[in-house]
Amino acid sequence: MVKVGEHVTLDIVGTTKEYSIQFYEDLFYKIAKEAKVKVLNVSHHKFEPQGSTSLALLSESHMSVHTFPEHGIISFDFFTCGKVHPRIAEEIIKQEIEHTRIVKKEFNRDTGNMMEPFYPSINGSAFAVVVLTIFLVRRFFYTTSKVRAN
Repeated sequence: MVKVGEHVTLDIVGTTKEYSIQFYEDLFYKIAKEAKVKVLNVSHHKFEPQGSTSLALLSESHMSVHTFPEHGIISFDFFTCGKVHPRIAEEIIKQEIEHTRIVKKEFNRDTGNMMEPFYPSINGSAFAVVVLTIFLVRRFFYTTSKVRAN
């Protein structure tokens, strides 16, 4: 397994304020300074009648913000391939953005075992479980179709 980075997503829930694009750019730079990562470029798009997307391209990967003011949600993600863990952003966001709660997901970005299927493993035997399930379903339908025929 080769680890290529760490990724944090934060869904900031219960926001009532629509922050400016400049606010998000300043937020990116504040987080980058604390995380000791370099911002290469920042891009924004404002949607009508509301909402925006902002993206910070980093030398170590990226940060992005997608706003959904009609739902009171701001979705933030931070992926780093450097030595810093992206969770450093959470404390800054808690201080800077009014919210009622934050839903956080953290995960390693890695190659994993390339021989395993791309779905969650159950005790390392997900493939066997799927094959057994298919076998049982087919057997059930074969048996019930024979009963109906008689």
